[in-house]
Amino acid sequence: MKVVSLISENEIKVRPTFMALQYLLAISLLFCDSNLAADASLETEWTIQRSENGIKVYTRPEPSSQFEAVRAVMILEDVRLSSLVALIADTEACSRLESRCVESETIDEIDQTESIVYRYNNMPFPVRDRDMVLRLKWYQQSDSRSVNLVISNVTGFLPEKKRRVRMPKVNLGWKFVPLPDGSVEVSSEGHIEPGANLPAWLLNQFLVSAPFKTMEAVASIVREPLYRDAELSFIKEVTP
Repeated sequence: MKVVSLISENEIKVRPTFMALQYLLAISLLFCDSNLAADASLETEWTIQRSENGIKVYTRPEPSSQFEAVRAVMILEDVRLSSLVALIADTEACSRLESRCVESETIDEIDQTESIVYRYNNMPFPVRDRDMVLRLKWYQQSDSRSVNLVISNVTGFLPEKKRRVRMPKVNLGWKFVPLPDGSVEVSSEGHIEPGANLPAWLLNQFLVSAPFKTMEAVASIVREPLYRDAELSFIKEVTP
């Protein structure tokens, strides 16, 4: 299967602690492993945790980690690939998709297919604020027109900041798969190591609600004119 890189030209106390964990987990849905659902054998490793309003959320153990991976899937009708890409690529939309995102900006555009993004989440006390520096890479498959966004943390671009925990491991992304009936399967998958000795058992308790809310937000916001009408020269839509 031939893979074509996308080409871009400038387009694009207790209760507070539980809330903070939900916000932190939503990070995993903002940017998915490029192998989402590609192998049926992997499908058996996932355990469905919630299925509601057309959104399914799964979790699975992650090898060599105390923190589980999370995956969310939904199918959207009457939506274009360009609209979905425009929304996820818009750093200004970060706070709408995840309420604790207070800073998201592109700090380096490596080339037309890659960028480096800084992300900062303001967490409620007593959880320390988190930030991350991410490399974003877009791909589109030439035959199926499926679009992948692959994201991982990088070092060497920004020094660590005081009173912020730089997340040591981030593997995230999105995948948009056109279906024969004209709808699009939207999948998101993520695994994070939050750092600063945050207990895994506590974080894993809230691994479902945050991704679910993020997918709900995507389904709603992508219909807004700014994204609905987006025209991206590097995205090839499926023609009827």
